[in-house]
Amino acid sequence: MSLAEALARAGGIIEDALSRSGADRHVTVMAATKTLPADTVAAAIAAGVRVIGENRVSEGGRKIAALGRHAAEFHVIGPFFNSEIRQALRDFDSIDTVSSVEAVEALAARTVSRRLEAPGFLLEVNTSGEVSKHGFPPEIGLLEEVCGRCVDLGTPPGGLFTVGPLSLEEASSRAAFSRLRKLRDGLSALPGLVLRELSMGMSDDFHWAVMEGATTVRLGRFLFGSRRLT
Repeated sequence: MSLAEALARAGGIIEDALSRSGADRHVTVMAATKTLPADTVAAAIAAGVRVIGENRVSEGGRKIAALGRHAAEFHVIGPFFNSEIRQALRDFDSIDTVSSVEAVEALAARTVSRRLEAPGFLLEVNTSGEVSKHGFPPEIGLLEEVCGRCVDLGTPPGGLFTVGPLSLEEASSRAAFSRLRKLRDGLSALPGLVLRELSMGMSDDFHWAVMEGATTVRLGRFLFGSRRLT
């Protein structure tokens, strides 16, 4: 299957999930391109992908340099370290995996205090509760405090991000995605917040994520096939 065919197939699955859930919303397909060479990323862009997700700031930065900063919209979707903030702000449009107040404060220190354009970012939430996952605990009180701190610093998040359960069972996957949506809905009442994005769902579970409210799904293997991960 070609990239264009895989992208069209993903679109069909998304439309079916939206229809089954009675929803009418745009869902963005993000290509997850960890370990893939720049020419494969270029092919994805040529096939119609407009949003690229990279797990590693340094690896993604090299591809962005090769492709051009404005070839697509580039997002960080892997573990993010404060030491990488300078490069991430330079190379990426959004940091989708902010998972600590310290990271929020570090972002603010490099943007608001220096009068730089603030990057987009999402708060990562561990809705499955698995110890192998990064993210804030899915507790509304804690997230209200975190979002309040973000607003106070002048860097409100644009939404929430999660990774579904490893089990890939429909009930547990949909429960984790539903939890993120409900958290977003609860937080949206806070002043100064506009949480548009729910980034959730990957190659094996994105249809369930769309049914539960995803606005962005992150597809790697679905678009590119199996690959060697390093």
